[in-house]
Amino acid sequence: MKLKIGESFDSFRMLRENHAYYVDKSRMLKEYLEDNFKSAVLFTRPRRFGKTMTMTMFRDFLSIQQDSSEIFEGLEIMEYPETVRKYMNQYPVIFLSLKEVFGETFEDILQNFRIAISELCENYLFLLESDRVSNASKDFMDALLHQEARQANTEQGIQLLCRMLRQHFGKTVFVIIDEYDVPMAKAFGTSAYDQTRDMIEHMLSYICKTNENVKAVMLSGCLYTVKNSTYTGVNNIIPYTVVSPAFASSIGFTDEEVRKLLADGEISDRYEEVREWYDGYIFGGEKMYCPWDVLRYVTSVQDGSYNEDMGPKSYWLNSSETSPEIIHGFLGKTPDVNENFEQLLAGSTIECTVNENLSYHRIYEDGNNIWSALLETGYLTKAVYSEMPLMPLRIPNRSIREVFRQEVWNYFRDKVDNVFVRDFANALWSGDTVRAGQALEQILEATLSFYHAYHEYSYHLILDGFFTGLSYRVLSELETGYGRSDLIILDPARKRCMILELKHVKTESEMPRVLQEASSQLIKKKYDSRLIYHGYQECLHYGMAFRDKRVMIAGV
Repeated sequence: MKLKIGESFDSFRMLRENHAYYVDKSRMLKEYLEDNFKSAVLFTRPRRFGKTMTMTMFRDFLSIQQDSSEIFEGLEIMEYPETVRKYMNQYPVIFLSLKEVFGETFEDILQNFRIAISELCENYLFLLESDRVSNASKDFMDALLHQEARQANTEQGIQLLCRMLRQHFGKTVFVIIDEYDVPMAKAFGTSAYDQTRDMIEHMLSYICKTNENVKAVMLSGCLYTVKNSTYTGVNNIIPYTVVSPAFASSIGFTDEEVRKLLADGEISDRYEEVREWYDGYIFGGEKMYCPWDVLRYVTSVQDGSYNEDMGPKSYWLNSSETSPEIIHGFLGKTPDVNENFEQLLAGSTIECTVNENLSYHRIYEDGNNIWSALLETGYLTKAVYSEMPLMPLRIPNRSIREVFRQEVWNYFRDKVDNVFVRDFANALWSGDTVRAGQALEQILEATLSFYHAYHEYSYHLILDGFFTGLSYRVLSELETGYGRSDLIILDPARKRCMILELKHVKTESEMPRVLQEASSQLIKKKYDSRLIYHGYQECLHYGMAFRDKRVMIAGV
């Protein structure tokens, strides 16, 4: 059965009214409102994990300005009639998204913030006619509507609306702010960052401190990036991060939900592929998948756009700007960071003291902060289900490994003349091992400083990054034939491939011997068996021996 997957819907109501496929997460409404209520909370998850869908679900369930019985019909929350009676469409709700509040300068950011507050006020024009609201408040709101309020007054805009809504309805207000940290993420690394951060913190302080007009404040974002202070209300916020056990499975897809999704789409036979590419996250004590990747994959299979030769994609690759910038900005800074980065790409874990209260401007202070930021933004995950003082972290799946590999290429591309890279690849395709060796040594000369010391996987990583950057499909340590190949380079359009076996030695005199070992291994292990089965007509085999920036290449 072809599923109607609403990838473009970021609104719960829109998705439900269009009868798109929905993985039921409505039990979270009871879990928060009844079982674990806090007056100010932050749900952090990586981009594309469903934060906006979650926040709009709360808005549509609670809002007194809606009738939501139809869009929640058949969902799990309706099995809790007391929760439905107490909360469904019973409270005034303010919903604000800050995902468009960014700009080149702070003046641009402030103007976009004014626009966001002005558009928010448009939803409550009836307050200007209410006889329960003071004229002074109406004048204040009118200035916000026309974007004429000063910065300080604009920062108090939500507080004003809370007061007016309580006066009108006689009930306290739920404030929901989606993507609250986007303004700071976008301003990260610019002169506008400090002012932007202060602006957002002032806004939050007004609504999070003891406030008789507010029932609860709910935020979503990637990092808990505001600073706690005794003198503000920000310290009242309780963060539920990717490490927190509470609400661990509420945002993102569980393994059971993915299995059901694939079964509903009649493609259960693809489960192992989906698991390998998009599983691997551990939130709290739960195993989780990235919804965006899974839904895009299912859509591509069902609409015929999936390319069996190229295989799955990292659909998440271009969905976030900030995290790749974090990776790119940190690469090459210290040998320790580079070696940890290499360890991660080799499939190993690194240990980190996780900082769950990390501001953007502190990311580059030390290695723990960069790894903590990558954990919170989805590029790393815990390797264990329980909490530990030194948390082992790893890359969660093949999709994210592709992102890291692309960033390695981006890093090296800034340092290596692309002519050398293409010359190296073309020489291998043509069988010219002498020219390939010369080009590769020129590349190693330029990239040697990236590492504190070379290991076999250092060369593996460099070659992987280069061929990935040239848009070939690269298979790393694939189980095939009678073992695991180091690198397989696929050119599906031409039905040709290369198999590379890499060896590293401590002395130059050992290079001829290990080169012979690599060549023999390629023959004995029959790494090309699977490729021949999949129709690759030209298969080249190369052994490579490395010692620092020296290389010997032999074809088989």
